[in-house]
Amino acid sequence: MAEHDEQLLSRLFMVRHGESTCNSVHRIAGQRDAPLTFLGRIQAEKVAGRHRGQHFDRVYVSPLTRAYETADTIFRLDAHEADVPEVVVDERLMERDFGSYTLESKSILQRRHGIAEYERAMNADSPTMHGGETFRQFKDRVHAFYEQELLPALRRGETVCVVSHKYVVELICRFILDRPADESYDLRLPNSQMLQGDRIHSYVKNENKTMNMVYDWMVVNHPVVFCAGLAAGLLANLAGARISTSPYVLLLLLVLASVITMCRIELENARAFVTDRGTLRSVALRYLVLPTAFAALVRWSDAGSTSTAAIAAVFLATPSSVVAMTVSRCLGGMIMPTFAQVLLSSLAATLSFSTVLALTLQEDVAPAIAISAATSTGVVTAVYVLVKRLRERSPIRTAKYGERNGYVAVLLLTAFIVLVCLKLDLQGFTSYAPTAAGIAVGLRMLAALLKRRRHVQTLDDYTAMTYPNVFVVVIIAALTGNQPLEQVAIWALLPMFVLSFFDSWYARHLVVAPDDPRWPDVLGLQDRPSAEQHVTAPVRAIDDPDARLSARS
Repeated sequence: MAEHDEQLLSRLFMVRHGESTCNSVHRIAGQRDAPLTFLGRIQAEKVAGRHRGQHFDRVYVSPLTRAYETADTIFRLDAHEADVPEVVVDERLMERDFGSYTLESKSILQRRHGIAEYERAMNADSPTMHGGETFRQFKDRVHAFYEQELLPALRRGETVCVVSHKYVVELICRFILDRPADESYDLRLPNSQMLQGDRIHSYVKNENKTMNMVYDWMVVNHPVVFCAGLAAGLLANLAGARISTSPYVLLLLLVLASVITMCRIELENARAFVTDRGTLRSVALRYLVLPTAFAALVRWSDAGSTSTAAIAAVFLATPSSVVAMTVSRCLGGMIMPTFAQVLLSSLAATLSFSTVLALTLQEDVAPAIAISAATSTGVVTAVYVLVKRLRERSPIRTAKYGERNGYVAVLLLTAFIVLVCLKLDLQGFTSYAPTAAGIAVGLRMLAALLKRRRHVQTLDDYTAMTYPNVFVVVIIAALTGNQPLEQVAIWALLPMFVLSFFDSWYARHLVVAPDDPRWPDVLGLQDRPSAEQHVTAPVRAIDDPDARLSARS
């Protein structure tokens, strides 16, 4: 559009639907009809409150449930009020049909094909995506809506809102900015954020395609970043840069990374996963029964508090790490079941850690128990309460912050790894490294044994039990002065992240396939609606068989 159309664009508003069930598990919905999550409805209500009193003449909306529910929440489509805008349900505003990419994990696709090829498939055409709509077909139908409906309405002086989907909104932005058809970019438009037409230029200007791809690469390939941090820390240590960082600084890094990670997940639905009987049984067995029994055996055998058996008992009682949630997301898990195990295992750690430390330590037991409870249970619980409150008060901004800053969490944990590597006693490699490697391998064998079989949460079971909160063990050991435990914990970071490459291979056998018949029940998917299905008493159909529209009279 030309510069003199700024006034016309000031009357255009576009909204991406609220968070859907597919968004919550990081999978591509396309034209599958995924409903809003609880957070998605809250996001839409926040938009409604922010724009209450603002007049709209016409609202164009996609017939897919997640978009229609968002529009209904914002504009109260069924209300019989004088200022309710005319509503047009247009099938041309449906999300692109992504063919073989539909219901695939975004992270799996990014790792399988590379970030650049994934972006190409989503914003143009790619040989990696089969079936569905070609980009030309998608572009032509959205452009037809833009030319035949949107521009005429704006030129009539109407204030218009389009409630649709990520790639539809981004395509309309391309038309407005008159960008070449082969130029694609990810606007990172968060769920339910209302984008005003005359601000599109500044919004796009703030996005850097190359850096966005780098940030995505860092999250998807976080094991590589962590291993690079390990290598950098070990090399610096070898060069003589021995630095002892305060445990409180390390704790701060862990808390900040945990906050960012939790901002990205659907905490509003936590109760359904936390109260799942299978998860409760797994946590009770893995984090209460086994550690306590093993610690009792260590005490009975009269092994010392610095013995390999005693250290193994501590790791067995160690709760799952927040890193496990990022791993679940990147390997194609459901994410929330992993969070449930992180939270429950952290709560269980109050008892299991206390019991294990009481049975294995021979001195300073009370301080060790207090520190373990504060760092393992207290940190995760406090972060959960904080983030849940933030998502209630500002659901759009909090979710946006988590999505945009996932790479920051990776960098914070990498900084943690580098700093603790500078404390390593390299002379103790032969004493501590074999124990660390044995613990990392043993935990994976235990996770493979205890995970549920052929369950939609199998991958999350394995992930949660494979990644213990080694970061917390490092902090506890530093605060209690248990040097052997601290050294083993730091050395354990190396095999834990090196073995993550094995986890990537093994996850292929555990991940739920996109064509699995259980997805409709798990995600609440419905048959794809047509525009006519939204025709109710106050809505009439427009006789336009090509555009297939329905409108509110």
